[in-house]
Amino acid sequence: MSTVGFWLVLVGAINWGLVGLGGFFGGDWNVVHMLFGSWAWLESAVYVVVGISGVMLAFGCKCDKCKAGSAMSGDHAI
Repeated sequence: MSTVGFWLVLVGAINWGLVGLGGFFGGDWNVVHMLFGSWAWLESAVYVVVGISGVMLAFGCKCDKCKAGSAMSGDHAI
């Protein structure tokens, strides 16, 4: 799950970077809106999932699978 969260955060960061660049160059470069804008509920759901992934990445995932994986690899969250 942490790998999926990492990729979602990466995609979200790239999307926000494009939103910022679009603001400088006078365009709407929000890829999530371009893909899902006609379905407002789905666009909002994508933002919520990316936000949850960011929180999980910032604070560490507490699920049993991630705990077991970090114990076996020697990684310890601070």
